[in-house]
Amino acid sequence: MTVPNPTAPKRRIFKSPEASFAHRTKREGDCLIWTGAIRPNGYGVIWDGQRVVRVHRWNYERHHGPIPAGTDLDHICGNRACANPVHLRVTTRKQNMENLRGAYRGNASGVRGVSRDGDKWRVRVKHNYREYYGGVYETIAEAEQAAIDLRNRLFTHNTADRAAA
Repeated sequence: MTVPNPTAPKRRIFKSPEASFAHRTKREGDCLIWTGAIRPNGYGVIWDGQRVVRVHRWNYERHHGPIPAGTDLDHICGNRACANPVHLRVTTRKQNMENLRGAYRGNASGVRGVSRDGDKWRVRVKHNYREYYGGVYETIAEAEQAAIDLRNRLFTHNTADRAAA
């Protein structure tokens, strides 16, 4: 027989996913942050009455209807825990990848599109399977701005860089 843990928080049972959503979200600026279960990849999940689904997709469909097959939802705000339907847009996978924030894992410089070249910094950006060269710079700050400018010329959906430019 299991003995209940008196210090464990009481588990809440909600009558509907809407009630669960209302209880487990909070406003942070313009974002509507999911405070419930979050997967290791950063996306919140909710029980929709039949299965566990990503909360941002569930809320987007509640407000805008079904998400077309073969498309992604892009968090314009860059926060995977945000479920605000205004912060979500339907994109292709390529467009969604254009709006990534920060450097890729394994990037030694810590700046997306910038790598070390001796005592200088080299800028390279990939787009449509082609690599574009953005020059070599004395400081990482100059190289970072050059990488942002190059992505802004090449990409159509990089709201992160548009704000930084």
